[in-house]
Amino acid sequence: MFKMLVADDERYIREGIISILKRNLLEPVQYIEAKNGVEALEKTVAEIPDLIITDINMPGCDGLEYVKKLKEKQVNTVVIILSGYENFEYAKSAITLGIKEYVMKPIKKAEFIELITRHMGDIKGQQLKAREEIESKIKNNKIIEKVKEAALIGLLKCTDYKMARQYLKQLEELKVSFEPWLCTCVAFQYEVNEENREYIDFAVKNILNEHLSAYSEDFLLNVTFDRGIIISLFKCGRLYSKGDAWKKVIRKSAGLIKKYAGVKVFAGIGDVVPDFEHLNVSLRHAMCAMAFKIFDRGDILCAYNEIEKGNEIQLAPLRRQDNLLEIWGELNRIYSVGQTKAVLDALIRRYNETMDFIKSQIAKKATAIKWEEMEYKEFYLCQSLDEMKQEIKKGFNQLEEVSQKTGTINIHLMEQVIQFVNENITKDLDLRIIAEEFNRTPGYLSTMFKRYTEGGFSAYVTQKRMEIARNLLRDKDIPIRKIAETCGYYNTKYFSVVFKKSIGKTPREYREKFHK
Repeated sequence: MFKMLVADDERYIREGIISILKRNLLEPVQYIEAKNGVEALEKTVAEIPDLIITDINMPGCDGLEYVKKLKEKQVNTVVIILSGYENFEYAKSAITLGIKEYVMKPIKKAEFIELITRHMGDIKGQQLKAREEIESKIKNNKIIEKVKEAALIGLLKCTDYKMARQYLKQLEELKVSFEPWLCTCVAFQYEVNEENREYIDFAVKNILNEHLSAYSEDFLLNVTFDRGIIISLFKCGRLYSKGDAWKKVIRKSAGLIKKYAGVKVFAGIGDVVPDFEHLNVSLRHAMCAMAFKIFDRGDILCAYNEIEKGNEIQLAPLRRQDNLLEIWGELNRIYSVGQTKAVLDALIRRYNETMDFIKSQIAKKATAIKWEEMEYKEFYLCQSLDEMKQEIKKGFNQLEEVSQKTGTINIHLMEQVIQFVNENITKDLDLRIIAEEFNRTPGYLSTMFKRYTEGGFSAYVTQKRMEIARNLLRDKDIPIRKIAETCGYYNTKYFSVVFKKSIGKTPREYREKFHK
């Protein structure tokens, strides 16, 4: 809302001016009153009005003295002076002080309203122009920052040294230059979730900028590489040469993120490279070190040059790529070998192979329906082995959902499920139990049963149990109650109802007919 200060030692005059303006101005205005120059100065500094109307002759501090003090405080609000004196010296002083209007009393109401309306329009126009200029500057700065970040990410990812030099030239044009020097990357990864995803990258980057700027001799800059990952660039100077002190700075940086952002964090330190054209090598090593969090070694930092390489791990061929339990078992086997780069590489290969398989199967099955391309976490975003396994399970759930919608049958899975049901037919059995056994959803198995068998899960179980019941009823020495329990029915009356509905006779009638 537009703010206007009215200063006059005569209360009736102040109130009269405000009353006239309220009745005649077409937009709402917040009015601030002051009874002398001293009070007007205090309220101007506190409220920052858009326009000031002041009497020239006030006790304590007159209008001209008041405006002079405003200039000293660098307050450039537009001032209109009302005066009852036709004094050339007053007018000359007003002009010197940059006062917009020097108006002699009495002024006609229509002229006064026109004067105030004109100045309000001019002030609002200037404010709008200033705001647009600021917004444009902010927008341009944001665009420049995005271009810088894109160039930095391009440099980090670039494996072609000629192209890397082009990125460096582009950055130099954007006022980001790197001297020829040994350099390295540190990858900070932090937890991103629905609660913090709107601000977490910004918050973490600010924490790192503030902390690492104290080491400006080595620290260069931070770049948001991906959601939940910030890469810090360093030249390897005095701090890096101190070894443990260097790692202590990185560990403290990760600790500050954990403390102030309240998230899990892990830092991976890349190897030193000879220049910024080879930055992608240090990045690759930093990401590898960062991925070592999956081994949960009790530290929030891993340096690539300290990782044990180990012997290459051969991936066991899977009998079925769509068997979740088999894949999980293979991941557990690889993980148990040890905490080496070879183990990490094997986990990455198995994870990527599995996700590629799921993605390809979804693409094949979804040709007949509208289905978005499968999205999943990159390996380095998984915080633990369990999270990696759950990500794979989510992928299989998506595949199952597509299969449900397209009407395809997972024959291999259903063969296993049918075998399990047949082996456990006399036990307490429902879709929830089977779903847990095969890491599937009850809804998915229900759909598969309907496609694979006539009548679905309940009909299949009932049919198998009735076959067992008929065979047992032929032996007249086995009590019907015992037969019911053997077939998975612990209520004899209910067993009889189901049997009659399926066979057309009660268990007793069936037995009597068989032994006639």
